[in-house]
Amino acid sequence: MYGTEMRVDCIRIGAVRLCLALMLGLLVVPGYVVAPVLFAKAGSISLAGSLAGDIFHMANMGLIFLTAAVMVFWLRMQKSGALIGRLRWSLLLLLAALIVGNEYGVSPLLADLKAQIGPMDQVADDDPQRKLFGIWHGVSAVIHLFSAISAAALVALGGRSASRESCPS
Repeated sequence: MYGTEMRVDCIRIGAVRLCLALMLGLLVVPGYVVAPVLFAKAGSISLAGSLAGDIFHMANMGLIFLTAAVMVFWLRMQKSGALIGRLRWSLLLLLAALIVGNEYGVSPLLADLKAQIGPMDQVADDDPQRKLFGIWHGVSAVIHLFSAISAAALVALGGRSASRESCPS
């Protein structure tokens, strides 16, 4: 039985590593590759922003599901004796809070401001609503950055703490 549990935990470790890598990718690619390209090439700030918002929403939904999967894997691993450290749990919970906060707290505010402002291309740079939008957009960008740093730290730490035996690579 001990050997079977270790093989199952090794599979879970691999699944956790895959989930963490996917999470990092879902933060880095949309935020630091796709969005800059959209704003450089779309020809319209409004179009680029709308597309970027849709991409971030889809990425956030994936991130929420992947975070839940990692939590389930870690809980199952702990039941079989694996040690998941507090640092890993803290980083994962921080990441989850940041993503959920951005998706359900900041993003609705941005959408509401966009609806009030109309097409961003037609709004003066010194318009108070546009400035407010810029502030909240900056808050969202900082949350996204901290999310990416948290995900990178989780990837660097690996799937779990050292256990009784190591899994083959």
